[in-house]
Amino acid sequence: MRRLVDLHTHSTFSDGQYAPADIVRLADRRGLAAVALTDHDTLAGLPDARRAAEGLPDVRFVPGIEVSAKLPHGMLHIIGLGIDERAPSIVELARRLRQARNDRNPRMVERLRRLGVPVGMEDIRAVAGSAGDEEDRIVGRPHMAEAIRRKGYAETVQDAFDRYVGRGGAAYLDKEKIDPGETISAIRDAAGVAVLAHPPQLAVGDDDLEPVLRRLIEQGLNGIEAYHSEHSPRQTRLYLELANRYRLFVAGGSDFHGPVKPDAALGKPPVPLVMVEPLLSAVGV
Repeated sequence: MRRLVDLHTHSTFSDGQYAPADIVRLADRRGLAAVALTDHDTLAGLPDARRAAEGLPDVRFVPGIEVSAKLPHGMLHIIGLGIDERAPSIVELARRLRQARNDRNPRMVERLRRLGVPVGMEDIRAVAGSAGDEEDRIVGRPHMAEAIRRKGYAETVQDAFDRYVGRGGAAYLDKEKIDPGETISAIRDAAGVAVLAHPPQLAVGDDDLEPVLRRLIEQGLNGIEAYHSEHSPRQTRLYLELANRYRLFVAGGSDFHGPVKPDAALGKPPVPLVMVEPLLSAVGV
């Protein structure tokens, strides 16, 4: 009997290195009971992943999305799990998110040019590859960083992030982010569960996390990612305690991207099916 799941993965439709269908097939080979595709800001990979899952009866597919929302400090990411990607609310949310990235990218390219790093949008699109239609493809900072490396202006992708396109880098510009309440409402209107992703990235201490969590719950948040490849055992215990205290759904996953993120292997950390079964049941998966 399959006992583990992974509810946080990224494909070539955002910044991952595996096609959606390949992620589902890999999840099946690794004996997972369920896998979610949660690409950044796009729904475009979900149909391919779902079709692959239809031929694999032992692995359940969970449609999802990961969204960057507004926060005064740190990074607030909200995952929608079990969404109906045809719902008008989530389609409009994805459109706004895609437009925000499209507005930012040329401005960052111009900053790079002024810094003497002549990387054009054509170079960045070449890194992003040909997954999906041009309109659906998410092109972002990981693709910029790789383009910078390929042009010889950084030794590694991490070096490109540190010097140019990462937060605090010389060419960095933040993209427009959507209010958390709007994000959560769009996910729930699409029949999904709204989950706070990787709480440590909020950049608040343990004592300050609970007030932030309460505010998000007031806005409709109904889940927390207790398991994650970057969580310590102590952090996982804390998030499980918070889930119990506030009656939140428990979620968890690797944040899988492929070889570019070797510490986030698919199915690691082990996320017990029994812990997320209430969430899966709530979304009918």
